[in-house]
Amino acid sequence: MALELTAAGESEILAAALRTYLSETRFAFTGLTGKEATLCITRAVAGWAKASGWRSRWEAPMRYIDPPRQMNGGCRIYWSPPWSAYLDLRLVRKEGPPVAVEIDREDDSTAVDKLRDEALRGRPALWIRWHGALRAELPAGVARLHLPTRSSRSPVRCSLTPVTSAAAIALGEAVTPEVRADALHRDQQRIAEEKHAAALPRGLGPIRC
Repeated sequence: MALELTAAGESEILAAALRTYLSETRFAFTGLTGKEATLCITRAVAGWAKASGWRSRWEAPMRYIDPPRQMNGGCRIYWSPPWSAYLDLRLVRKEGPPVAVEIDREDDSTAVDKLRDEALRGRPALWIRWHGALRAELPAGVARLHLPTRSSRSPVRCSLTPVTSAAAIALGEAVTPEVRADALHRDQQRIAEEKHAAALPRGLGPIRC
């Protein structure tokens, strides 16, 4: 079935489509470690992409829009944040821009920053959040699908009951044309600064203290 865009943006449409897929396939798991649960969810999202006729790229590289700053760590100088990062999944479609996907069990991650920049570039951005309390504010253009899980004590094992059509979806504001134009301009500036940084002579390595 073709998906129609709404004023809330394509991220919302895709989050709802993923929720429907998980509900129809009765997606669930029991007794998994945190790492195993994340992998299980990632495979389910990749399955949704395959069923939609898309390709999935795992650990897909991406670039932040704003350039990092050189930081003095005492014994070494480093870039913060780094020039590049990785998305859990990038879903490549024949029509339309690729979809950025991050899958996390906590809010304490770089997912928000990565998805924010992908959304500013005009790409749908989905955050699959499971377990833990939801505290992070969603940036413009990002949709979050929440999959609540239960966990046992020592050893910690996580379980998810079959996903239903009531699974919560939260949305950031729409990205305005003005904000997107400014982001794309800053992105071009970042590309130029990255090329300049790459052309600088390489140092001799970190200073040992």
